[in-house]
Amino acid sequence: MDSLLKWAVLNGANINEATASEDAPARSSTDPAPQPLDPAVLDVILGKPASVQMTECIEAVENPDTPLDAREVALDDLEMLVENIDNAQNLEPLALWPRIIGLFAAPEPSIRIGALWVAGTAVQHNPKAQSAFTSHGGLQRALEVLKQDDPAVRTKALYCVSSLIRANIQGLTEFIANEGLSALLQAIQDGSDSLRQKTFFLLRALIDEALDTESPESLRPGMSLPNAIAEMGFVAASAAAIKEVGESSRAAYEQAVEFLVVLGKTDSGRKAIKDCADLSAALESAKSRVSVDTKELDLLI
Repeated sequence: MDSLLKWAVLNGANINEATASEDAPARSSTDPAPQPLDPAVLDVILGKPASVQMTECIEAVENPDTPLDAREVALDDLEMLVENIDNAQNLEPLALWPRIIGLFAAPEPSIRIGALWVAGTAVQHNPKAQSAFTSHGGLQRALEVLKQDDPAVRTKALYCVSSLIRANIQGLTEFIANEGLSALLQAIQDGSDSLRQKTFFLLRALIDEALDTESPESLRPGMSLPNAIAEMGFVAASAAAIKEVGESSRAAYEQAVEFLVVLGKTDSGRKAIKDCADLSAALESAKSRVSVDTKELDLLI
């Protein structure tokens, strides 16, 4: 701070004198010559470039001597930086994607969560970042975590996957090719209430995209996606999840109902709902414990 003050004194003009006339007074020969600003002082004034900050965040996380809470803060800082589209795109030229994806397998759950959070934020609505992420195997690694990990880590992996595939035909195509729908089915079958809730929401959003006839055909999945969802056992898995609901899982129950209602807008979805013998009994059982509006779904059964 002392060096910053000294620099300001040596290089600052006298504001009162400068504004007294159109031209600032000439510097006296006895005045000290302007001194170049120390880079460290410049960092204090302007802040470090984002590229430097992002690299330093990763270095802090990877350093085994950094305390866990400081590593978590570094990931929080990196996530805020990649909210900026340009910063997210710069992860590739900075060679940070492999390092971020590598953290998906970190021994500490909080570090895995933070890395997945960073990746999910970086790829959201960002085609260049999406392409870079998948080119380094990020989708496959995120799906592995989604299938098997601690509940909170699986939920954050779903956030990462969802950010990649929504409104992104290329990402969705790779997701399906890597058995992503099977991972979502498993999330419903054995996931926590939070994971189930977010999985049902994602499925509903993807079906909405497929049914959105106002969007160009090249930008939406088409009917093959809801047809596959209807045929893969998602209705039966939803019935089993609904049968287990309690007041604590109300949000998951509501999302399950909304997902089934949207799926029921397709011929294959209506057929799957009618053919699921367990769904009606599951709804009746759930209604005895949790009050949720199921009128639209009841009409489909």
